[in-house]
Amino acid sequence: MITEGGMATGSLGSDWPDTGSASWIWFPDQSGVPAPAWITKGVLAHRLQGREGLPIHVLMIEDDPSIADMYRLQFEHDGFRVTVATTGEVGFSTLSGQAPDLVLLDLLLPDRSGFEVLATLNERFPTHPPVVILSNYGEPSMIDRGRSLGAIEYLVKSRVTPSEIVRRIPAWIEQGGGGGPGKS
Repeated sequence: MITEGGMATGSLGSDWPDTGSASWIWFPDQSGVPAPAWITKGVLAHRLQGREGLPIHVLMIEDDPSIADMYRLQFEHDGFRVTVATTGEVGFSTLSGQAPDLVLLDLLLPDRSGFEVLATLNERFPTHPPVVILSNYGEPSMIDRGRSLGAIEYLVKSRVTPSEIVRRIPAWIEQGGGGGPGKS
């Protein structure tokens, strides 16, 4: 109800969550308010598990910090663990230490092309996780080259959103692959 002075008064009723719950929805894990049961049971129950019951781990090899942050924030919000590597070599180091469930690979990197990274992955890590190329380039010849090197998917950044990628991650992991051309 609005009073004469323009201030709202009254109650929305017991069906409405309190403001702590509302801030948790908008800022999960950062509001300082524990998640209410109605959220953890219904909304977050969909979060997926990777190997050994841990959250799914996505390695994103991307040198543009703005793009990497945009995807990282969405993935972490949806319950995935994310590692960002800014060069192919950092990506290889990450693969050596903590095997991710999926690799998202840009093609234009400072130390080598994404195609070179994928070819080297096939040589150095024969059973590497599935690789999805996420690039600004959408020319058919580049798509064909990425697929021939073993990428299970080739996406053009301007044609896909982070939330669309989140929805597809489980299928890509299940599709598996890795291990090079013709094996994905």
